[in-house]
Amino acid sequence: MAESGAYVPYSGIVHGTEGADSVEISIVNETGVQLDCKAALAHWYSEELGRIAPSGELTLTLWHDPATGVLNLMNATDDRMPLEALWCSADTVRTRLDLPIAAGKTEATLRFLCRTGGDTGLSCNDTGG
Repeated sequence: MAESGAYVPYSGIVHGTEGADSVEISIVNETGVQLDCKAALAHWYSEELGRIAPSGELTLTLWHDPATGVLNLMNATDDRMPLEALWCSADTVRTRLDLPIAAGKTEATLRFLCRTGGDTGLSCNDTGG
């Protein structure tokens, strides 16, 4: 908000990683098909994270704000983009990865194994660092 009370686009965006902790994420594809992984961002935007071939792995770094619990992706201009969710899909199935979105200290490394089968068709479970 400007002093006049008018809306100022892009105000309040946090720039840089100072005060945030890095969280290394790896997603391993143990299915027989390619997976497409994306991040759901605030305000109904999504960001393509990458495609993972069968037996392949995708790695990325998120930034955790210990004061708020928010996990962020960084854009090309080093602005924090708050995450609402990470998800991976293949054909007609999709699953959400459970992220530790909570204030305080969080794990520095998260490793997800994605598998097909069972009631869900696709699941990506955290196996720990």
